[in-house]
Amino acid sequence: MAGRTEDMLARLRILLANASVLAATRFVGAGVGFLAQVILAKALGAHDLGIFYAATSLSAVAGIAAAQGYPEIAARFAARYRNKDEPGLFAAFAGQATCDALAIGSLLALMVTAWAIFWPSLADDTRLAYVLGGWMIIAVAITNIYVNIAGGMRHFGLCYVPEGLVRPVVFFAVIAATAALGLQLVAVRAVAISAAVIAMVAIGVFMAVRVRMPPIRWTRVRHGKLVWRWRREAWLLVLLAVFTNFFADIGILVVVPFLPSAEVAVFGLCLKLALLVGYFVQVAQQIAVPDIADARHAGDGAAIRRAAWRSIAMPVLLTLGSLACVGLFGRELLAIFGPQFAEGQGVLFILVVAQVLRALAGPSSHLMTLRGVQGLNAALSAGAIGLLLVSSGVLTRFYGIHGAALAVLLTYACWLLATAIALNRLGETRTDFMASMPAFGKATY
Repeated sequence: MAGRTEDMLARLRILLANASVLAATRFVGAGVGFLAQVILAKALGAHDLGIFYAATSLSAVAGIAAAQGYPEIAARFAARYRNKDEPGLFAAFAGQATCDALAIGSLLALMVTAWAIFWPSLADDTRLAYVLGGWMIIAVAITNIYVNIAGGMRHFGLCYVPEGLVRPVVFFAVIAATAALGLQLVAVRAVAISAAVIAMVAIGVFMAVRVRMPPIRWTRVRHGKLVWRWRREAWLLVLLAVFTNFFADIGILVVVPFLPSAEVAVFGLCLKLALLVGYFVQVAQQIAVPDIADARHAGDGAAIRRAAWRSIAMPVLLTLGSLACVGLFGRELLAIFGPQFAEGQGVLFILVVAQVLRALAGPSSHLMTLRGVQGLNAALSAGAIGLLLVSSGVLTRFYGIHGAALAVLLTYACWLLATAIALNRLGETRTDFMASMPAFGKATY
């Protein structure tokens, strides 16, 4: 019986290592996440949904800050220490990353809790929602570190399935059951459900990865230079990770001071829907990265442009098709979530335009990472986040919720343009639509 169980687990691991299976799980997870948004919008209404978005976005962004960039370097160092047969360094890296994340995560959670308790204008249920969101920070940080360690160990199922499939499916199941049982779903309960699911995923991922690696070393690393090397490389990637992977959460957070909760909900829903379209752009670009890396190593500019074109053609068609659908049927689509969301058609249209620009720009940001200019990457990300904050404050004052969408479009356009200019200055091959398109690629260089 034990042998049969081991055989089944081995077959499952092989199945989950298949790239197409992993992509399918992520698409299923995105679809289930969409259904969860429908239930949340209908059950909570715009006001409470705005509070839910604000609290959970705060935990997501602060969780990445608490992780301090370790998730971005975890796969690389995990793979390096395993390949060099240095289990002690691997264990020390995992222990250092965990301790640093727990320390900063706990500090941020206490700061959010203190703010939520003592800020005078918050309602009691809103205070509790933010407190719960604050303590979600620790689970978010630990999950992100250990799924990336799993990736470095080539346990791709553990890397992608817990966050990409398990968490949205469990969250959907719980809120669907709550609605089916006729229980009232309010913002604080939705945040509590989200916090419980994220904590469950964090514990599960930590335990699953821990049994597959050397015993984690919790004592301080004797070589201080090694620790600071980890930290220096990781810290440079924090802003890039936040901007590229958690843009929806940043976008929601920056408008919270400028818009009422109901409008935050409409904007947040439209941004999540637009980034669902953008998710397919992201996947296509990530798939092209290994081919671009190989072609770049060989100095083959034509091969780089061919790989870039494969990551551009389908996303451009998809985003343009989505833009047409939003223009024609956006109001009806948003009405699925409730009548108060139907007025967001113009907002959704602007946000999908931003995804069209992202598709046209190609995998330029990934090429920056391949070049290894992490300081420049961090500077561009910091500038983009700063521009989003300032433009959101200015444009929402004059144009309300549509101004928030215009701020997102402006930020994307400036970030993509700055990345293209930086790559040109660095002498890298262009990977945008015009440079990669077969009809124009030869004339570009």
